[in-house]
Amino acid sequence: MSRWSTAALITCACMALGLLSGCYNSNREKVEDRVIAFNANTNTLEARLVTPKKHQSQDAIVLLVHGDGAMDHSAQGYFEPIITTLTNKGYATMSWSKPGIGHSSGDWLAQTMPQRAEEVRSAIRYLRQNGYPNNPIGVLGFSQASWVLAELSNEPEIKFAALVGGAANWREQSQYTMWLRLIEEEKIHANDDGIWQEIAQLNELEYQLIKAGFDDYQGSDLHQHPFMAKPIQNEARFNFVRANIDADVSRGFAHIQFPMLALFGDSDIRVDVQHSQQVFASTVGAADTLEQKVISNASHSLLKTDLPMRAALYLTADDFAPGALDTLVQWLDTHANGKTAQRL
Repeated sequence: MSRWSTAALITCACMALGLLSGCYNSNREKVEDRVIAFNANTNTLEARLVTPKKHQSQDAIVLLVHGDGAMDHSAQGYFEPIITTLTNKGYATMSWSKPGIGHSSGDWLAQTMPQRAEEVRSAIRYLRQNGYPNNPIGVLGFSQASWVLAELSNEPEIKFAALVGGAANWREQSQYTMWLRLIEEEKIHANDDGIWQEIAQLNELEYQLIKAGFDDYQGSDLHQHPFMAKPIQNEARFNFVRANIDADVSRGFAHIQFPMLALFGDSDIRVDVQHSQQVFASTVGAADTLEQKVISNASHSLLKTDLPMRAALYLTADDFAPGALDTLVQWLDTHANGKTAQRL
Protein backbone atom coordinates (compact mmCIF):
# COMPACT_ATOMS: atom_id res chain seq x y z
CA MET A 1 0.00 0.00 0.00
CA SER A 2 1.32 3.45 -0.89
CA ARG A 3 1.84 6.09 1.76
CA TRP A 4 -0.92 8.20 0.17
CA SER A 5 -3.40 5.32 0.26
CA THR A 6 -2.72 4.83 3.96
CA ALA A 7 -3.51 8.46 4.70
CA ALA A 8 -6.66 8.25 2.62
CA LEU A 9 -7.79 5.14 4.51
CA ILE A 10 -7.26 6.89 7.83
CA THR A 11 -9.48 9.74 6.69
CA CYS A 12 -12.15 7.45 5.27
CA ALA A 13 -12.19 5.28 8.38
CA CYS A 14 -12.64 8.30 10.58
CA MET A 15 -15.40 9.58 8.33
CA ALA A 16 -17.13 6.21 8.28
CA LEU A 17 -17.03 5.73 12.04
CA GLY A 18 -17.75 9.34 12.91
CA LEU A 19 -15.93 9.07 16.24
CA LEU A 20 -16.43 12.67 17.21
CA SER A 21 -16.21 12.39 20.98
CA GLY A 22 -12.44 12.41 20.81
CA CYS A 23 -12.34 15.18 18.22
CA TYR A 24 -14.55 17.85 19.76
CA ASN A 25 -12.86 20.88 21.26
CA SER A 26 -11.51 19.90 24.68
CA ASN A 27 -11.61 23.50 25.96
CA ARG A 28 -15.35 23.35 26.54
CA GLU A 29 -15.28 25.99 29.24
CA LYS A 30 -13.67 28.42 26.77
CA VAL A 31 -16.00 27.93 23.78
CA GLU A 32 -19.69 27.90 23.04
CA ASP A 33 -20.45 24.88 20.85
CA ARG A 34 -23.99 24.90 19.42
CA VAL A 35 -25.97 22.87 16.93
CA ILE A 36 -28.24 25.22 14.98
CA ALA A 37 -30.36 25.15 11.82
CA PHE A 38 -30.77 27.57 8.94
CA ASN A 39 -32.70 27.63 5.68
CA ALA A 40 -30.91 27.49 2.33
CA ASN A 41 -32.51 27.08 -1.09
CA THR A 42 -35.53 24.89 -0.21
CA ASN A 43 -33.74 22.94 2.54
CA THR A 44 -33.24 23.25 6.27
CA LEU A 45 -29.63 22.52 7.14
CA GLU A 46 -28.26 21.28 10.44
CA ALA A 47 -25.19 23.30 11.34
CA ARG A 48 -22.60 23.69 14.06
CA LEU A 49 -21.45 27.08 15.34
CA VAL A 50 -18.39 27.09 17.61
CA THR A 51 -17.56 30.45 19.17
CA PRO A 52 -14.80 31.36 21.64
CA LYS A 53 -16.41 32.93 24.69
CA LYS A 54 -14.02 35.88 24.31
CA HIS A 55 -15.16 36.37 20.73
CA GLN A 56 -15.91 40.02 19.99
CA SER A 57 -17.52 41.97 17.16
CA GLN A 58 -14.21 42.55 15.35
CA ASP A 59 -13.22 38.88 15.45
CA ALA A 60 -13.66 36.76 12.33
CA ILE A 61 -16.00 33.86 11.65
CA VAL A 62 -14.77 31.12 9.30
CA LEU A 63 -17.32 29.16 7.25
CA LEU A 64 -16.11 25.62 6.50
CA VAL A 65 -17.24 24.49 3.04
CA HIS A 66 -17.09 20.80 2.16
CA GLY A 67 -15.56 19.11 -0.81
CA ASP A 68 -17.28 16.13 -2.47
CA GLY A 69 -19.15 13.40 -0.66
CA ALA A 70 -21.90 12.79 1.90
CA MET A 71 -20.52 15.04 4.64
CA ASP A 72 -22.02 16.01 7.98
CA HIS A 73 -21.12 19.27 9.72
CA SER A 74 -17.89 17.78 11.07
CA ALA A 75 -16.90 16.13 7.77
CA GLN A 76 -17.18 12.92 9.79
CA GLY A 77 -14.35 14.05 12.02
CA TYR A 78 -11.97 15.73 9.60
CA PHE A 79 -13.04 19.25 10.59
CA GLU A 80 -12.55 18.65 14.32
CA PRO A 81 -8.81 19.46 14.66
CA ILE A 82 -9.29 22.41 12.31
CA ILE A 83 -12.15 23.79 14.42
CA THR A 84 -10.18 23.25 17.63
CA THR A 85 -7.10 24.97 16.19
CA LEU A 86 -9.11 27.96 14.97
CA THR A 87 -11.14 28.41 18.16
CA ASN A 88 -7.98 28.22 20.23
CA LYS A 89 -6.72 31.15 18.16
CA GLY A 90 -9.89 33.18 18.66
CA TYR A 91 -11.80 32.40 15.48
CA ALA A 92 -15.40 31.25 15.39
CA THR A 93 -16.36 28.54 12.90
CA MET A 94 -19.59 27.46 11.26
CA SER A 95 -20.13 24.30 9.27
CA TRP A 96 -23.20 22.38 8.15
CA SER A 97 -24.35 18.96 7.08
CA LYS A 98 -25.05 18.61 3.39
CA PRO A 99 -28.68 18.19 2.28
CA GLY A 100 -29.89 14.73 3.19
CA ILE A 101 -27.09 14.11 5.70
CA GLY A 102 -27.75 14.03 9.43
CA HIS A 103 -30.78 16.19 10.17
CA SER A 104 -30.45 18.30 7.02
CA SER A 105 -33.30 18.02 4.53
CA GLY A 106 -32.88 17.61 0.79
CA ASP A 107 -30.40 15.70 -1.36
CA TRP A 108 -26.81 16.84 -1.85
CA LEU A 109 -26.52 14.81 -5.06
CA ALA A 110 -29.23 17.02 -6.59
CA GLN A 111 -27.14 20.16 -6.07
CA THR A 112 -25.27 22.42 -8.46
CA MET A 113 -22.33 24.59 -7.49
CA PRO A 114 -24.47 27.76 -7.58
CA GLN A 115 -26.87 26.09 -5.14
CA ARG A 116 -23.97 25.20 -2.87
CA ALA A 117 -22.87 28.83 -3.06
CA GLU A 118 -26.35 29.91 -2.03
CA GLU A 119 -25.91 27.83 1.13
CA VAL A 120 -22.90 29.98 2.01
CA ARG A 121 -24.91 33.15 1.45
CA SER A 122 -27.71 31.76 3.60
CA ALA A 123 -25.25 30.92 6.37
CA ILE A 124 -23.98 34.50 6.25
CA ARG A 125 -27.54 35.84 6.47
CA TYR A 126 -28.18 33.60 9.46
CA LEU A 127 -25.13 34.99 11.25
CA ARG A 128 -26.00 38.58 10.44
CA GLN A 129 -29.51 38.10 11.80
CA ASN A 130 -28.53 36.13 14.90
CA GLY A 131 -26.01 38.11 16.86
CA TYR A 132 -23.10 38.70 14.49
CA PRO A 133 -23.97 41.85 12.52
CA ASN A 134 -20.42 43.15 12.09
CA ASN A 135 -17.96 40.28 12.40
CA PRO A 136 -15.71 39.72 9.36
CA ILE A 137 -16.79 36.50 7.63
CA GLY A 138 -14.65 34.34 5.38
CA VAL A 139 -14.60 30.93 3.76
CA LEU A 140 -12.33 27.92 4.27
CA GLY A 141 -13.11 25.48 1.48
CA PHE A 142 -11.85 22.04 0.58
CA SER A 143 -11.22 20.50 -2.86
CA GLN A 144 -14.49 20.85 -4.80
CA ALA A 145 -15.26 23.98 -2.77
CA SER A 146 -13.10 25.95 -5.20
CA TRP A 147 -16.03 25.79 -7.64
CA VAL A 148 -18.34 26.97 -4.88
CA LEU A 149 -16.02 29.89 -4.14
CA ALA A 150 -15.98 30.80 -7.83
CA GLU A 151 -19.73 31.41 -7.53
CA LEU A 152 -19.12 33.70 -4.54
CA SER A 153 -16.42 35.93 -5.96
CA ASN A 154 -18.67 39.01 -5.97
CA GLU A 155 -20.24 38.37 -2.55
CA PRO A 156 -19.53 41.57 -0.56
CA GLU A 157 -19.91 39.89 2.82
CA ILE A 158 -16.94 37.58 2.20
CA LYS A 159 -13.79 39.32 3.44
CA PHE A 160 -11.25 36.49 2.97
CA ALA A 161 -11.07 32.94 1.62
CA ALA A 162 -8.73 29.97 1.92
CA LEU A 163 -8.79 26.78 -0.13
CA VAL A 164 -7.26 23.39 0.65
CA GLY A 165 -6.52 21.20 -2.36
CA GLY A 166 -8.64 23.36 -4.65
CA ALA A 167 -9.50 22.06 -8.11
CA ALA A 168 -9.56 24.36 -11.13
CA ASN A 169 -11.52 22.55 -13.83
CA TRP A 170 -13.65 19.40 -13.47
CA ARG A 171 -12.70 17.85 -16.80
CA GLU A 172 -9.00 18.63 -16.45
CA GLN A 173 -9.08 17.05 -13.03
CA SER A 174 -10.79 13.96 -14.46
CA GLN A 175 -8.01 13.55 -17.00
CA TYR A 176 -5.38 13.92 -14.28
CA THR A 177 -6.97 11.30 -12.00
CA MET A 178 -7.33 8.98 -14.99
CA TRP A 179 -3.61 9.39 -15.73
CA LEU A 180 -2.73 8.58 -12.11
CA ARG A 181 -5.02 5.55 -12.08
CA LEU A 182 -3.47 4.16 -15.27
CA ILE A 183 0.01 4.54 -13.78
CA GLU A 184 -1.09 2.75 -10.61
CA GLU A 185 -2.64 -0.03 -12.70
CA GLU A 186 0.65 -0.24 -14.65
CA LYS A 187 -1.11 0.35 -17.95
CA ILE A 188 1.05 3.35 -18.82
CA HIS A 189 4.38 4.84 -17.77
CA ALA A 190 4.56 8.20 -15.99
CA ASN A 191 7.03 9.55 -18.57
CA ASP A 192 4.85 8.64 -21.56
CA ASP A 193 3.78 12.14 -22.62
CA GLY A 194 2.15 10.81 -25.76
CA ILE A 195 -0.58 9.12 -23.76
CA TRP A 196 -2.22 12.45 -22.91
CA GLN A 197 -3.80 12.72 -26.35
CA GLU A 198 -5.56 9.38 -25.93
CA ILE A 199 -6.65 10.28 -22.40
CA ALA A 200 -8.10 13.54 -23.69
CA GLN A 201 -9.95 11.74 -26.50
CA LEU A 202 -11.45 9.19 -24.12
CA ASN A 203 -12.39 11.94 -21.70
CA GLU A 204 -14.18 13.83 -24.48
CA LEU A 205 -16.12 10.73 -25.53
CA GLU A 206 -17.21 10.13 -21.94
CA TYR A 207 -18.16 13.79 -21.58
CA GLN A 208 -20.44 13.58 -24.61
CA LEU A 209 -22.08 10.45 -23.22
CA ILE A 210 -22.62 12.09 -19.84
CA LYS A 211 -24.20 15.09 -21.51
CA ALA A 212 -26.45 12.79 -23.55
CA GLY A 213 -28.00 11.27 -20.43
CA PHE A 214 -27.96 8.18 -18.22
CA ASP A 215 -29.49 5.74 -20.74
CA ASP A 216 -27.02 6.63 -23.50
CA TYR A 217 -24.18 6.50 -21.00
CA GLN A 218 -25.17 3.06 -19.72
CA GLY A 219 -25.77 1.71 -23.21
CA SER A 220 -22.34 2.65 -24.53
CA ASP A 221 -19.44 0.22 -24.77
CA LEU A 222 -16.89 2.99 -24.10
CA HIS A 223 -16.07 1.67 -20.64
CA GLN A 224 -14.92 -1.62 -22.13
CA HIS A 225 -11.82 0.23 -23.31
CA PRO A 226 -8.88 -0.99 -21.17
CA PHE A 227 -8.05 2.57 -20.09
CA MET A 228 -11.55 3.37 -18.84
CA ALA A 229 -12.77 2.92 -15.27
CA LYS A 230 -16.07 1.27 -14.46
CA PRO A 231 -19.07 3.41 -15.41
CA ILE A 232 -21.10 5.25 -12.79
CA GLN A 233 -23.89 2.88 -11.75
CA ASN A 234 -25.82 5.14 -9.39
CA GLU A 235 -28.15 7.40 -11.38
CA ALA A 236 -28.24 10.08 -8.66
CA ARG A 237 -24.44 10.27 -8.68
CA PHE A 238 -24.47 10.34 -12.48
CA ASN A 239 -26.88 13.27 -12.46
CA PHE A 240 -24.68 15.13 -9.98
CA VAL A 241 -21.70 14.67 -12.29
CA ARG A 242 -23.76 15.67 -15.32
CA ALA A 243 -24.96 18.85 -13.62
CA ASN A 244 -21.49 19.94 -12.51
CA ILE A 245 -19.06 18.54 -15.06
CA ASP A 246 -18.50 21.95 -16.66
CA ALA A 247 -17.37 23.47 -13.35
CA ASP A 248 -14.41 25.81 -13.76
CA VAL A 249 -13.03 28.54 -11.52
CA SER A 250 -11.72 30.90 -14.21
CA ARG A 251 -14.69 33.20 -14.77
CA GLY A 252 -15.56 33.52 -11.10
CA PHE A 253 -12.02 33.93 -9.85
CA ALA A 254 -11.50 36.81 -12.28
CA HIS A 255 -13.75 38.91 -10.04
CA ILE A 256 -12.13 38.06 -6.70
CA GLN A 257 -10.99 41.11 -4.76
CA PHE A 258 -10.73 39.67 -1.24
CA PRO A 259 -7.49 38.10 0.09
CA MET A 260 -7.20 34.43 -0.89
CA LEU A 261 -4.93 31.61 0.25
CA ALA A 262 -4.51 28.37 -1.71
CA LEU A 263 -2.88 25.50 0.19
CA PHE A 264 -1.85 22.24 -1.48
CA GLY A 265 -0.18 19.04 -0.37
CA ASP A 266 2.91 17.97 -2.30
CA SER A 267 1.60 14.39 -2.35
CA ASP A 268 -1.90 15.20 -3.60
CA ILE A 269 -3.28 12.32 -5.69
CA ARG A 270 -6.66 13.90 -6.37
CA VAL A 271 -5.87 17.33 -7.81
CA ASP A 272 -3.19 18.40 -10.28
CA VAL A 273 -1.49 20.92 -7.99
CA GLN A 274 0.62 22.53 -10.70
CA HIS A 275 -2.41 23.05 -12.95
CA SER A 276 -4.50 24.53 -10.13
CA GLN A 277 -1.71 26.90 -9.16
CA GLN A 278 -1.28 28.07 -12.74
CA VAL A 279 -5.01 28.65 -13.24
CA PHE A 280 -5.44 30.41 -9.89
CA ALA A 281 -2.46 32.69 -10.55
CA SER A 282 -3.63 33.61 -14.05
CA THR A 283 -7.29 34.17 -13.23
CA VAL A 284 -7.65 35.69 -9.74
CA GLY A 285 -8.74 39.26 -10.46
CA ALA A 286 -6.63 41.05 -7.87
CA ALA A 287 -3.48 38.96 -8.24
CA ASP A 288 -1.77 40.65 -5.31
CA THR A 289 -4.46 39.23 -3.01
CA LEU A 290 -3.54 35.62 -3.85
CA GLU A 291 -1.02 33.58 -1.86
CA GLN A 292 -0.27 29.96 -2.76
CA LYS A 293 1.77 27.45 -0.82
CA VAL A 294 2.56 23.74 -1.17
CA ILE A 295 2.93 21.90 2.14
CA SER A 296 5.64 19.23 2.25
CA ASN A 297 4.77 15.60 2.99
CA ALA A 298 1.06 16.42 2.83
CA SER A 299 -1.87 14.67 1.17
CA HIS A 300 -4.81 16.21 -0.69
CA SER A 301 -6.39 17.09 2.68
CA LEU A 302 -3.05 18.23 4.16
CA LEU A 303 -2.78 15.15 6.37
CA LYS A 304 0.60 13.50 6.85
CA THR A 305 1.40 11.10 4.04
CA ASP A 306 2.75 8.44 6.40
CA LEU A 307 -0.10 8.23 8.91
CA PRO A 308 -0.07 4.80 10.56
CA MET A 309 -3.18 2.68 10.88
CA ARG A 310 -4.12 2.78 14.54
CA ALA A 311 -6.84 1.57 16.86
CA ALA A 312 -8.27 4.98 17.78
CA LEU A 313 -9.48 6.18 14.44
CA TYR A 314 -9.98 9.89 14.93
CA LEU A 315 -7.92 12.81 13.80
CA THR A 316 -5.99 15.37 15.82
CA ALA A 317 -3.93 18.39 14.83
CA ASP A 318 -0.84 16.16 14.97
CA ASP A 319 -2.19 14.17 12.02
CA PHE A 320 -1.81 17.18 9.74
CA ALA A 321 1.45 17.71 7.92
CA PRO A 322 3.92 19.91 9.84
CA GLY A 323 3.21 23.56 9.18
CA ALA A 324 -0.16 23.04 7.50
CA LEU A 325 -2.44 24.39 10.23
CA ASP A 326 0.16 26.94 11.36
CA THR A 327 0.33 28.33 7.83
CA LEU A 328 -3.44 28.65 7.72
CA VAL A 329 -3.64 30.42 11.10
CA GLN A 330 -0.77 32.79 10.30
CA TRP A 331 -2.44 33.78 7.06
CA LEU A 332 -5.77 34.33 8.80
CA ASP A 333 -4.10 36.45 11.47
CA THR A 334 -2.83 38.72 8.70
CA HIS A 335 -5.77 38.76 6.32
CA ALA A 336 -8.98 38.15 8.26
CA ASN A 337 -9.66 41.89 8.43
CA GLY A 338 -6.60 42.60 10.56
CA LYS A 339 -7.46 39.88 13.04
CA THR A 340 -4.90 39.67 15.85
CA ALA A 341 -4.30 36.16 17.12
CA GLN A 342 -5.23 35.45 20.71
CA ARG A 343 -4.75 32.33 22.75
CA LEU A 344 -7.63 31.28 24.94
